Amino acid sequence: MSQTRRVLVASILALAASPALAAGKKSVEVGKAFPFLENYLKLPTGERSRFTVAYYLKRDGRPAAGLKGSIIMGDTRTPLTVQANGKVSPLPTLAQLRGGAKVEFDVPEGTRLSISLSVEATMRPAIEMSAAELALAVAQAAKGAKKAAGLLGVGMPTLASVTFKGVSAGTVVHADGHTTALPLKDGSPLFQPAKLRTAATLKFARAPSQLLLAPAEG
Repeated sequence: MSQTRRVLVASILALAASPALAAGKKSVEVGKAFPFLENYLKLPTGERSRFTVAYYLKRDGRPAAGLKGSIIMGDTRTPLTVQANGKVSPLPTLAQLRGGAKVEFDVPEGTRLSISLSVEATMRPAIEMSAAELALAVAQAAKGAKKAAGLLGVGMPTLASVTFKGVSAGTVVHADGHTTALPLKDGSPLFQPAKLRTAATLKFARAPSQLLLAPAEG
């Protein structure tokens, strides 16, 4: 899905969603700026421990590194920061989402801001990663994403893979010790637990930057 298309409720697992954000100190409700966050936070903690939703901000089509903003609820302002890759933190709380809080970024009028959503594993990216732990993250996210989307989740494709961003290759060490290369998706290694049931460990030259959860490929 394009990062410039408004996301639909049924596509919580879509890897890009981009409602426009207000510029020039104008504000927008946090629920509109961070689609599906409330649905995710309403899941019981035990049903979302292995996956999370992350939001990446772009300014004029590029990661809005260093941009600062605020969540405003009554007289309280909670500072927001944007990391080098555009990731926004901290995310609004459930109380802020339910309380009608606003979000604003201080940028010149005419600046185009957009925000994209990704579903990610909560495991810490590392040079060596457990295939079993990644498979558990995929399974929990597949179930949780559909539950978070409610009735509209019926027609959603199921989350079934992990894409390792920030690395160009990966190796699978199987239970019997033999190794194979991970397949690639758009230049990034891809792990589908259902297709690599004998995988024990995944190895990379360096730690990936992002563990992106997505539907099955091929």
